[in-house]
Amino acid sequence: MKKNLWVLLALSALIAMFVIAGCAPKSTPTPTPTPTPTPTTPPADTVCPKVVSTEVVKTFYNGSCSDCGWDPCYNENGNGVGDVLYTNCCDLNYPTGTGAFKIIITFDENIDPIKSSCVLNPASWVIEVTNPERFFGLYAENKKLTLEDGEVSIIDVEINGKQIIVTAAVLENDSNKVTWSWPDGYEEFEYAFCGLICNTDDAKSYANVVNGPYAGTSFLGTIKAPTVADEVYWKLSPGCVVSDELGNWCCGFDGKDCCVEPICETCAPCPLEGSICQ
Repeated sequence: MKKNLWVLLALSALIAMFVIAGCAPKSTPTPTPTPTPTPTTPPADTVCPKVVSTEVVKTFYNGSCSDCGWDPCYNENGNGVGDVLYTNCCDLNYPTGTGAFKIIITFDENIDPIKSSCVLNPASWVIEVTNPERFFGLYAENKKLTLEDGEVSIIDVEINGKQIIVTAAVLENDSNKVTWSWPDGYEEFEYAFCGLICNTDDAKSYANVVNGPYAGTSFLGTIKAPTVADEVYWKLSPGCVVSDELGNWCCGFDGKDCCVEPICETCAPCPLEGSICQ
């Protein structure tokens, strides 16, 4: 009996040891704290504005030619054009009649109008109009029309967000000489062409103006309508600053663009190959 009791007590003690060992609560490990990432400070903008594009387009200027610095529609006596001056400048209903155009300069960020106020001064600009097929006149010193020489006139300059928009006008005013009978049968006459050559209609108008009373003929001295558009080049003076809104500025900006624009064709029933009507 005692022996059995001792056996039972030993078994009970052994079972208790297993139960206690198996049910002991496991210690909860202390979680490792996740490191807080240090926020990265973006680098400060220290780059000055850059020119993204230049676009040249014709525009209508609602004003007289005298506001542009000239008035080819009246001679010195105020009696009108007369027979010796051939021009398109007096027809305000014609697209190039006022000679006005816009240079739209787009930057990659907004321009500060106060820090960049020098661009509002016409003296800060160089503007040149070139075309290898323009006549430029008998007495032209340069084969280009420039702001410096007075053929180009700045009407207005504005800063609008990322853009600087220059409204200007251009006039080619010179003389031509056409010979219909060699050597003494010739006539010299004055002409004045307002505006840019941007399409075939402008080119035809230019040839008509330059050829004067001999438009449509092939006499010596007459010209053909240009087949290429005008190119407009602009440049800011070396000391003129263009700044962004953070005060980052640079100098020495320039650019150029060809004034090319389409026109609507009157489509024939059977257009030739290559026509826009196809």
